[in-house]
Amino acid sequence: MSQPIDKATIVNRALGRLGQAPVFSLDGENHVTGHVDGVWDDVVAECFGLHDWSFCRRTTKLTRLAVEPGNGWSYGFALPGDRIGEPLLVLAAVAPAEHVLRDFSIEAGVLYARAANVWARCKVAVDPEAWDIGFRGAFVTALASALAVPMQSDQGLQDDLRAQAFGTPSQGGTGGQFGRLVAQNRAGSPVGSPFLRGDPLTDARWG
Repeated sequence: MSQPIDKATIVNRALGRLGQAPVFSLDGENHVTGHVDGVWDDVVAECFGLHDWSFCRRTTKLTRLAVEPGNGWSYGFALPGDRIGEPLLVLAAVAPAEHVLRDFSIEAGVLYARAANVWARCKVAVDPEAWDIGFRGAFVTALASALAVPMQSDQGLQDDLRAQAFGTPSQGGTGGQFGRLVAQNRAGSPVGSPFLRGDPLTDARWG
């Protein structure tokens, strides 16, 4: 039976990169827990924010709110609560062909539009089990880097691991393991994909 991949698995692999014992558990409290809690959310935000990773994209038909907006728009729609950041793409139709919707506004977590039916493609939080295997490996390196100083006071190791994960400072996060993954993920997008063109949201009106 394969080992389940969860937060504890990822943390313990990172501890292994530091030469530490794999003692982290989701329901336990020890000297590692506080250090992990102090860096986990920041590492997640940085790694997921590097690219629109295909493994955590989801297209959802938005729920139209019953209350009529009083702001000039015809309809209001609730955005998914588990999304990370703003929608990658807003659509007025998904089949037989996608139709990108550009005339909309987002205010306080609600999307307003004149179309009666709206879909949104969002980046969503997914469990480590769903992460791409290459992303998992790069994330482990990034997490180990973030833990090197709080756990071992080793700035040199932190810098080395960070360079492995993201490349040199001059590369601005476009090198290392993540840089290769971004290039592979882009190469795997279909020809004509909105993710290979300019951001379709730039023409939208944001509230």
